[in-house]
Amino acid sequence: MDELKGKGAVVTGAASGIGKAIATAFIEAGASVVLCDVNAKALDEVTRELGDRAIGCLTDVSDEVQVQGAMITACDSFGSLDIVVNCAGFGAITPLTELSAEKWSAVQAVTLGGVFFGVKNGARIMIEQGRPGVIINISSVNARQAGEGQVAYCAAKAGVDMITRCGALELGGRGIRVVGIAPGLVETPLTRKELDNPVMRDLFLGVIPMNRAVAAEEIAAAAVFLASDKARSINGDTIAIDGGSLTRGYPALLTGLKVAS
Repeated sequence: MDELKGKGAVVTGAASGIGKAIATAFIEAGASVVLCDVNAKALDEVTRELGDRAIGCLTDVSDEVQVQGAMITACDSFGSLDIVVNCAGFGAITPLTELSAEKWSAVQAVTLGGVFFGVKNGARIMIEQGRPGVIINISSVNARQAGEGQVAYCAAKAGVDMITRCGALELGGRGIRVVGIAPGLVETPLTRKELDNPVMRDLFLGVIPMNRAVAAEEIAAAAVFLASDKARSINGDTIAIDGGSLTRGYPALLTGLKVAS
């Protein structure tokens, strides 16, 4: 595989789950990658695992200065910044009326703000270096589907989709494509706790026509394609990879767990 040979990339949330899978697939496709994450131990382990074309960069994506620094590191280390993947994010399952202002702000700062900082600062460097680039924002089916107890996450991911569209509109003429991937249920360390709960797992699988979770490697394969020249006319769209769950509806997690108990 050499679809991304010679490309310099930044991937946030790269120490585990979808971000790690994307960083791994990028390196396998020939790219060099700056891996960004707040988990120092996991970041060191993944960086060593991925070898010489991986650079670890401890990064809190809610801090624009740190995001900017990661972009500069990639450009300086690899000679160019060609691809940015904004993957870092998290949510909270809490009834809307019980969600604290602090938790709301924390989710927005990372899950929405981190994407904005990644698009803004990645695009600036791409424009300065005068060469095409691709920015991929990891969204969610929750950008389109409401979820019980997930108002902060759903709102943030809906915002991510609009950042993707606005970025494509403003940057397309500069040779920069901005695209998105909206995963459904993906088996990752972040979802393992929920999926280990038989009731929760049944609630999720019950709305997925293919009756299985998505593998992180499937999201990574789509990211490689979108970052490559094969996708050179895809701009502004967010592609759902969800086993068909958008054809039904999001599971009623709070109600389902209450009934089961």
